[in-house]
Amino acid sequence: MSLKRFKNELVILTALLFVGYAFFYKISAEKSVLIAKQEISSSLSEISKVAELKSFWNPKKIKKEADKFKDIVAQEKVKRFEKRSQKVTAIYQNLSVKELNKISKKLLNTHFKISKLKIEEIGKDRFNMEFTCKW
Repeated sequence: MSLKRFKNELVILTALLFVGYAFFYKISAEKSVLIAKQEISSSLSEISKVAELKSFWNPKKIKKEADKFKDIVAQEKVKRFEKRSQKVTAIYQNLSVKELNKISKKLLNTHFKISKLKIEEIGKDRFNMEFTCKW
């Protein structure tokens, strides 16, 4: 008899429990959607960075940059220039300070891994330079 007496209250209590459960489910679903959006945006930014770096480290582009070391100074100052399978070796003789700086800046601003770098002074304001680089 007591259940019949509180029948309306039990229905209201059950409805309130469902409303509370639905409210907390909605909040947790919104949080999970927000987290998924953040993960997607970070993945997209990583993909765009990878694509940018891929074009940046394009082997054809780097080979063209390696060819510039052959023509950066006069041909009579280039003693040896070799470019083979992702490796460049160059030897310059009788360089002025200006030419040495020009080659050094170009070398440091390229995408090469410098394996060997040798600079020796042969006279006042005259230098010999040898380097080997890989990419």
